[in-house]
Amino acid sequence: MKKNRVGVLATLVAGLLNLAFQNCSGQQTGLDLKLPEVAVSRRASVATTMLPKSKRTFARLTGPGCIKHIWASHSLPQKHSSRNSIIRIYFDDEPVPYVEAPSGDFFGVMHGKPWYPINTPFLSVQAEISFNCYFPMPFAKSARVEFEAGDESQIVFCMVDWEEFPGQQLEEKRRFCARWRREFPTERFGQNFLMFDADGPGQLVGYVFGLRLLDYTDRWSHGGADNIYIDGDGEHPSYIRGIGGEDTFATSDGGSLHPPTTHLNSSMPLFEHFDDGKARPSKNITGYRFFHNDRIHFQKSIQMRFGCMSNDICATVYWYQEGPVRPYFEMPDFSHLVPGKESKEIPRGSHDLPIPDSGSWWISEASHTDEVAVAAQTPLDPGESIDPAVWKRLGAMHGFISFLHARRPNPRGSGIYIHSGAASARSVLWASSDMTARVQLAWDDRLVLRVNDAAPIDLGHRDSFGSRTVDVPLKKGDNVVDITLSNTQNFNHGGWAFAFKATTPDGEVLVPHAPVTETENP
Repeated sequence: MKKNRVGVLATLVAGLLNLAFQNCSGQQTGLDLKLPEVAVSRRASVATTMLPKSKRTFARLTGPGCIKHIWASHSLPQKHSSRNSIIRIYFDDEPVPYVEAPSGDFFGVMHGKPWYPINTPFLSVQAEISFNCYFPMPFAKSARVEFEAGDESQIVFCMVDWEEFPGQQLEEKRRFCARWRREFPTERFGQNFLMFDADGPGQLVGYVFGLRLLDYTDRWSHGGADNIYIDGDGEHPSYIRGIGGEDTFATSDGGSLHPPTTHLNSSMPLFEHFDDGKARPSKNITGYRFFHNDRIHFQKSIQMRFGCMSNDICATVYWYQEGPVRPYFEMPDFSHLVPGKESKEIPRGSHDLPIPDSGSWWISEASHTDEVAVAAQTPLDPGESIDPAVWKRLGAMHGFISFLHARRPNPRGSGIYIHSGAASARSVLWASSDMTARVQLAWDDRLVLRVNDAAPIDLGHRDSFGSRTVDVPLKKGDNVVDITLSNTQNFNHGGWAFAFKATTPDGEVLVPHAPVTETENP
C-alpha cells in the first residue's frame, strides 16, 4: 500500500513538472496553441550586408511548422538607428504580411534607440543590439521572414529557430500578427490614439507603446490610458478601460521619477525624465503590457486606443487571429520613421487604411445637468433639426461609440479627472418595412433609448459594462434613434461609451448613419 501511494505521488509530481515544463517551453502560458506532438527542431541562420532600399529573405520555411524564436542584430548606421530597417513575416503564401514593423519597434525598442534592456516571456533585448522574439508563430504551408533596408547600407544578422511537423496536420487556425502604427502629432484631448483594429476570432497578446513628449501642458499620462473595445458588433460586447497612462504599465504617479525597469508582464524600460518639482518626463517613454495571463479574446472585432495629448506616439501590437490579416496602417517611407526632429509628421489619416464601416452618430454637447433623467421623461422629436454648433459627427468603432472621442467633460482630459454629466448620441436607421427590430445595447451608468416619437425606454443603471436586448418598433423608411448616457465614476472609470447593434427579424444588421445636414459641410 505504501509503495502504491509513493508511486501515485511520484506520478503526480512528474505530471505537474511536465506540465510546468510545457508551459515554460513548448507553448507560452495562456496561448493554448494546437500544435502537433512530434516536432523536428530546425534553424535558419543568415548574416549579410544589405544595400540601401534593398529587401532580403532571411528564412523560407516549409510547413506545417512553427517559428519559436527569432534573434536579430544590426550594424546600425548612426543616423537612423533601429528604424533603418523593416521586418515582415508572411504565412501560408498570403500576399499581405502578418507582421510589419520597423525592426527595433517589433522587438520592443522604440524611438529608433539602439537598444535598452527588456526581459519578458515574449521579448528580450540585450547588449549590444541583441533582439529576441519568442512568440510562437504556427503556419500550415509556409513562412517567410524578410527585412527591408532603409537609405543606408547595414549588416543584418538573423537566426530563426523553428519546429517542423513532418507527416502531420496543423489544426491551429490562428496566425501570429504584429503591426506598428505611428501618429505625429496626436490630437490633444481629442480622439484617442488608435493602436490597432482587427477582425475576429482572435486573441490580443500585448503591445509596446512609445511616446515622444512634445506637449508639456500636463503630464503625458493625463491624456488617459488604454481603452479596448471588444465585439461591439458581436453577441457579448465588452469594454476594458484603464485609469492613467502609467497605470497601464504597472507603475503610478504619472511615472514620476520612474527608474527604467523591465518586468515579466508589464513595465516601462525607457523613461527619460527631469525633476522640476513636478517630476515629469522630458523626452522619450516606452511601456509594454502582455495579456497572456489575463487573456483578452475577441470573436467579431477589437479596437484599442490610448488617451493622448499632442505628442509623437507609436505602438506595436501583437495578437493571434483566424484568417488573413487586415492592415489598418500603411507603412510610410523611411523619412517618416527616423526618430526625433528629423522625422516628418504623420497626422491622423495620412497613412491610415479603411476600417469596416459600422455607422456614424451625432454626438451632443456634454451636459453637467441630469439630462438623462429628462430624456427618460421626454419623447424624441424626429423632426428636430441638427445644429452643428451643438452636435458633432462621430464614426462608430465596430458598433461602439465613445463620447470621450468627441466631448470631454473636463478640459484636462479623461485621465483621473472625471466630471459627472450626460450626453446624447443620435442616428438614423433605415427599415425596408414596418417591423420590430431587436436592439442590443451595452453600457455602464444610466442609459435611455428613444426611437421616433415612441415612449422613452429607461434601461436603468449599471455599475459595470454589460449588455441588454430590447425589441423596438420601426416604421418603413428612416427612423431616428437617440441614446442618452450618463457619465460618473462607477467601476469603469468614467468610460462613457456604449455599443449598439440593431437586427431585423430576418437577421439583417441595420447600420446607423448620421446623414449630412444642410448646415454641415459634406
